[in-house]
Amino acid sequence: MRHNRYYPLILAAALFAAVSSCSHKHLSPESPDTPENYKPVMGTYAEINTTCEEISGLCLAPNGDGFLGASDENGINHITWNGTTTDFYKGHFDCEGVTIDPQTKDVYYIIENKQEVHRLVAPDYKKDELICVISDVGLGTNNGLEGITWYKDRTLLIGNQKKPVVLIAYSLDKGEISRRDLSSGPLNEIADLCYDPVRDVLWIADSKNRTINLCNLNGDLLQSYSVSFIDNGEGLYVDHTHSCIWVSDDTTSKIYKINFTNL
Repeated sequence: MRHNRYYPLILAAALFAAVSSCSHKHLSPESPDTPENYKPVMGTYAEINTTCEEISGLCLAPNGDGFLGASDENGINHITWNGTTTDFYKGHFDCEGVTIDPQTKDVYYIIENKQEVHRLVAPDYKKDELICVISDVGLGTNNGLEGITWYKDRTLLIGNQKKPVVLIAYSLDKGEISRRDLSSGPLNEIADLCYDPVRDVLWIADSKNRTINLCNLNGDLLQSYSVSFIDNGEGLYVDHTHSCIWVSDDTTSKIYKINFTNL
């Protein structure tokens, strides 16, 4: 029963978008009214070298001076725009994803296998709180929690990598409010998630298919972009300031800056 409560929220958002679009007679790719009319164009890319081992997730750093990178080996690293890497929260656990509350600056991260979601409390990030355990999928496996992103209204979107591929909405106030099994869709896995509040869409990295995927909030695919030049793209961050999407490579520890038009 709990798995269906998210859909009224999505339906309400869709109805709001539909009503809003009635006031615009002319739609264009440059000024889309709905996610379905949003078609960013992928351009050139550049590589940045880091020393973050096995980068499996990306988000904006608290001070906006680069990224936080989830490391399979060393917890969470701070990475500057040019790749300089330092410890942010050191630990020997399988950290596969990281995100930040843009208001409080609290940082949330996930541990695969244990299926745990944690919070590092701002401003010093020394207090580590266990938020929840997603124990009914992926527990004790290497196919567990792989992506996390701040959504809105004190809600996180969390992705289970595969077997099954599951998108979960988790409210900090109410607990899990929905989930959707995406296993029968075009995505091979969820490698990372990034909610884009500017466009109100969800980006999903699929390292097995070597794609980054523009999706609606249900996880339905709107457009897929090949990143075949990246060996194992397991982290992504949508950056409107630089008109690009950053994708991290778990194999090489590189971060790719992929330029987009109409992002």
